[in-house]
Amino acid sequence: MTLSSSTPTVPKAITRLSESRLRLLSEVLRNRSTGSTIEELSSALSVSRTAVQQQLTALERDGLVTSLSQRSTGGRPSRTYTVTEAGLEQFPRGYARLAESLLRHSRELFGEAGQAALLDSMADELADEVKSRLHGKSRSERVDEVVVILNELGYDASLSETGGIAANNCIFHQVAVSDRAACRFDNRLLSTLLATRVDHARCIVDGGDCCLFELTDDA
Repeated sequence: MTLSSSTPTVPKAITRLSESRLRLLSEVLRNRSTGSTIEELSSALSVSRTAVQQQLTALERDGLVTSLSQRSTGGRPSRTYTVTEAGLEQFPRGYARLAESLLRHSRELFGEAGQAALLDSMADELADEVKSRLHGKSRSERVDEVVVILNELGYDASLSETGGIAANNCIFHQVAVSDRAACRFDNRLLSTLLATRVDHARCIVDGGDCCLFELTDDA
């Protein structure tokens, strides 16, 4: 994922679509390469054109579908719709299983030190993508910008009462439950971006209400 200063804050993920919207999204998914018109979706789902239009408007507003092209149907050209990357994420994925397997095999192949080096390299790569956004900023401004970056990644982060960073969503939760090595990525990313030693003082995996990162001595 490449982030820039112009990247908007990602809205909170839609945790549950209504059955009717999920059926419509599934139908759009089946024809995502060519797109589907309102008429085609209405026919496939046996619902009115108006109902499809209303649901598409809601899905487009939420960033789950987008207009693909105009298609001639013999009369006025009809817009076709396709599913977006965010829309694809509404369907089952096996990311956690893959990430868990990668962590386990990296430790078996390279040992704990090799696994740590891999995670550090991954965090450093992401830090390199966004570090230009921190240039020329004061410490407090850097912390504010890092909170914005974390929210773009889905952490639902905010400043803590102590001046640290609280993340209400652990984006690696399923992986971290079985392998706490995943938490190293967060620590490395934050310490690199803020040039400060970071203490992971509270963790969601341990039953905390958030992952709390306290900023301590300068690195």
